Amino acid sequence: MVELTLIILILALIAPLIAPYDPNYIDINSILFPPSINHLMGTDGLGRDVFSRMLYGAQISLLVGFVAVGIATLIGVI
Repeated sequence: MVELTLIILILALIAPLIAPYDPNYIDINSILFPPSINHLMGTDGLGRDVFSRMLYGAQISLLVGFVAVGIATLIGVI
């Protein structure tokens, strides 16, 4: 379990280096493409690359998790 968390943390930190596309770029010519060499996890209903969005989304999720744990620890210590 620790290994998986560490891998997700590393991928989230290096997301700008390994994400193949801008996670917010809307490409109406690529709507709902299946997984392929160009889009590893396909595209969503707006043509955005799902893999890039997951990498950048992991950053937000980890930040929220760490802040929540920090606040809970602070309250618990007090």
